[in-house]
Amino acid sequence: MGNSSSSVINGFTGAMTFRDLLWRYSFEKIKPAFIGLWWSNAPERAKLLDLNKWEKIYQRIQSLKSEVSDYYIYLHVRWEGCSSMVDMNCAVYSKESGRHEGPMSCYPSWTEVVGMEVVVGENVEIAPQELTAGLFWEITYFGGTEALATANREIIFSK
Repeated sequence: MGNSSSSVINGFTGAMTFRDLLWRYSFEKIKPAFIGLWWSNAPERAKLLDLNKWEKIYQRIQSLKSEVSDYYIYLHVRWEGCSSMVDMNCAVYSKESGRHEGPMSCYPSWTEVVGMEVVVGENVEIAPQELTAGLFWEITYFGGTEALATANREIIFSK
């Protein structure tokens, strides 16, 4: 992997996947960080959060069967104050070529995303619960299911 990265993230050493993080942390454990992302990135909508709905979405994503991927997720900077489509702070890269494939929020296969290794930039300070919350924020950026996210991306990008 061409980017400089951290191989130790608060207890994780070596390769970890998004699935590893999902299974290590319940929604309750990531909820404070997830709520914080809403307050820093979409404060007008943070007031309306239905946390029971988000917990069900999280549990559905936890239950996805993961696929082995030829790509990995790279976190360049934390999510606070970032826009997925502008900052591309959390992106998908090819393991073979290191080529940037686009933001994680636009990757079409959630089962593949869940199976991707996660690499954190060496200058990014983030707790694993915050990382998990951010990845959850990212995968649901366009909607709470893969089908809804795909439909919303098609509407947004066809304009």
